[in-house]
Amino acid sequence: MQLAEHWLRGRGIELGRAAHNPLAPADCLSVAPSDGVTAVDSRDLEDYKVYVAEQARHGREPARVDVVAEATALPFADGELDYVASSHVLEHVPDIFTAWLEWWRVLKPGGVNFMIVPKRDATTEDSVRPITGLEAHIDAFQRRLTPDNLFPGLPWRTHYHVFTLQGLLAALNWFNQQGMGGWLLLAQEETDSNVGNGHTLVLRKTAELPPLAESAQALSGHFGQQRYAEAEQRAAEVLSLNFRVHEAWFMHAMCRWQAGDPACAAQSLTQALVLQPRNVDYQQAYQQLTGHPFHYPMSLIDYLSRLL
Repeated sequence: MQLAEHWLRGRGIELGRAAHNPLAPADCLSVAPSDGVTAVDSRDLEDYKVYVAEQARHGREPARVDVVAEATALPFADGELDYVASSHVLEHVPDIFTAWLEWWRVLKPGGVNFMIVPKRDATTEDSVRPITGLEAHIDAFQRRLTPDNLFPGLPWRTHYHVFTLQGLLAALNWFNQQGMGGWLLLAQEETDSNVGNGHTLVLRKTAELPPLAESAQALSGHFGQQRYAEAEQRAAEVLSLNFRVHEAWFMHAMCRWQAGDPACAAQSLTQALVLQPRNVDYQQAYQQLTGHPFHYPMSLIDYLSRLL
């Protein structure tokens, strides 16, 4: 995956690494709740057997596990790692904000949080479940929910959440607005370029983000003066605090286009069009960039149709 190769460098970890579909480089530390011998919880030993069977179905031996730990309680020092990678892991964590706080803690300044979460139609079971809203994530954080203190009888480490990329961006905005630590948006994919059944979100650890109004004003000025590198940074700051500013997505796309990165530009234009699908300027830019018209993401169409 080209995006992972670009951002996952240095010393880092992958949570829940799969042998048939690894995300991080081979020299990463693999972290999981069980290695088949030891486990965070006895139920994780049973889960490990399921994992081994799944890898065998793909004709693979299970990936090595270097560190047995919970994703929300990592045995690393503050600022020790260059990246934390996870693919189809966050949905198994009841309280995503506590996980993000922990990942922020172990990352160096400027370290990367690289996540892929499953699309709502990645599994049949999730496709008929409601999307997890921001309020539910906040409630889980305030109540410090864990697999242990959820409803009795709920399957162990099941899919606790069903995501859309926009819902994940809303969670990012809320996290940043609380002043608990800053995540700067680096990249996103409506459909991940690894397997194609998930959403990608790439974030950089930052001490704090400038106020939204300050970044928005600077974005407008830099973009108008064709200072595209500065405008791109400011667009990322704006979107890290409010992903609903469709103009910021458009300007971010134009900056990446100017920088010779059409793939990233198309992803940002996609989000501008998700928010403003009838905007003719956005439609024309997307057509020119990709060579085909914009099609609204089917997972979102399906979700919205179920609200009728």
